[in-house]
Amino acid sequence: MAPLLIYALLVSQIALCLSVKFPACDVIGCGYCGTRRMQKECKEFCDSKCSRKNKLINATKSFNEFNGPSRRVSREVANQQFMNCCQNLDPPVPEACLKICTLDNSPKEFKNIAFKKPKCPMKHLRRLLTCAAGTKDVRSCCEKDESMLGNLNHCIQFCYPSNDDLWDSRFYGKGRFVKCMDKVPLYSECYYEHWNFCLSVSMKYLNNADFQLVSSNGDE
Repeated sequence: MAPLLIYALLVSQIALCLSVKFPACDVIGCGYCGTRRMQKECKEFCDSKCSRKNKLINATKSFNEFNGPSRRVSREVANQQFMNCCQNLDPPVPEACLKICTLDNSPKEFKNIAFKKPKCPMKHLRRLLTCAAGTKDVRSCCEKDESMLGNLNHCIQFCYPSNDDLWDSRFYGKGRFVKCMDKVPLYSECYYEHWNFCLSVSMKYLNNADFQLVSSNGDE
């Protein structure tokens, strides 16, 4: 039973990651125009923006970058996906709230978004953070900071915003809530690890056994 359960969890996690909205074509760049997935999703971009020479040079470079030892996904791509999710929330959030949708906010910047005009009503915070974390539980990452197990243990909800039982919106605006904002860089790094895993799976899928350079027929 245990192996079957582990397999089921792995399959569900991969399915979740692959369901992440396909990144913007210009964010991925010409390097992937030699793949079938890019030809399906970004054919117009590849045909108009990427020359045959760029396809050949960048395809090998990008393939190596995402299949090399590190397999890291850039912060730019993660931020793009974070923002895409925030912009497509239904019902939509106020424009001021979109400033939250980056992994690069400092604690001061986050507090300004929450408390200075034009401010983002904190009732939207959970949905915005869920765009960053998805349904992923990143508490194990957050708990590497010992304060999250001690005097800031109430802040752990930021590390699993999709959990109904864990999330408590009653402390918005209170001192203990403000203290949680001091850990924004920690949450962002843990969210980034989530995005890195999911988008790495997507990129690996993009560069799977179907990877083929586009035929030179009709190309520049």
